[in-house]
Amino acid sequence: MFIKDYQLRIVLSDCNPSSLKVNAIVDFSEDITEILPYLNTALKGLHYFEEEKILTIKKKGRLITFWPRQIALTKLEDEDEARGVMEELKQIVNETYANKDHIKPTYTSRTTLRPLEVFKLLPGKNCKECGETTCMAFALKLTNDELELERCPLLFTNEFETNRLKIMKGVGLNE
Repeated sequence: MFIKDYQLRIVLSDCNPSSLKVNAIVDFSEDITEILPYLNTALKGLHYFEEEKILTIKKKGRLITFWPRQIALTKLEDEDEARGVMEELKQIVNETYANKDHIKPTYTSRTTLRPLEVFKLLPGKNCKECGETTCMAFALKLTNDELELERCPLLFTNEFETNRLKIMKGVGLNE
């Protein structure tokens, strides 16, 4: 096990003091610098800064930033949720460390599609089968990692297979 324990601090959002969400800073004694490029591959990171050793990902609508001895988490309900998310991340870091011989490290940032680019690849029917009112709303939530591609059943028809694959590659859902 690489990360054994950590210290969690809850911090209020400086940019929106009236927000009901909280952020968390997690400190650990272990230095995870060597694992960051492997996590970048495993977690399909958005931005990886090799010189600074910083990895940023989006997961379930929240921004998660890894530093050599710290992780920052945003958009949390409370301390219990922060601990739950951190336990998941701890497990991912430890599994990535254990399997790093089988993972090709990625030392660059991933290119991602913007909401308008995703929108242009969607069926454009505004059918609401995904639960969103428009395809543009779906595209925005998809690029913010707030919902899954599978929510759009039309993308999984033969007619839209090429577009689906472009979206999956562009938003980091598939290699």
